[in-house]
Amino acid sequence: MALPLALVVMASMVKDAYEDYKRHQSDRSENEKTALVYDPSSKQFRKTQWKNICVGHIVQIKSEEFIPADILLLGTSDAKKICYVETKGLDGETNLKIKSV
Repeated sequence: MALPLALVVMASMVKDAYEDYKRHQSDRSENEKTALVYDPSSKQFRKTQWKNICVGHIVQIKSEEFIPADILLLGTSDAKKICYVETKGLDGETNLKIKSV
């Protein structure tokens, strides 16, 4: 009687371990992407890995780029000072949301 239950539990454990491994790989590849972060000492933007971006960093994001974290919009190149953001990775919605300065 305990054998079928043990097999189900083991199969579930193996599946969960595999999913955790895949998620860890995905997180690592995301965190190794780069963004342009302002360096006040050299007064220019430098490429920095997403995992090294901290609160207070100024990040330059160009059209069609992914945003590495929660961002406070400080400015845009648009005359109306708005931009459009897709939040598919957060809430699954593919429609664009309007953000303004």
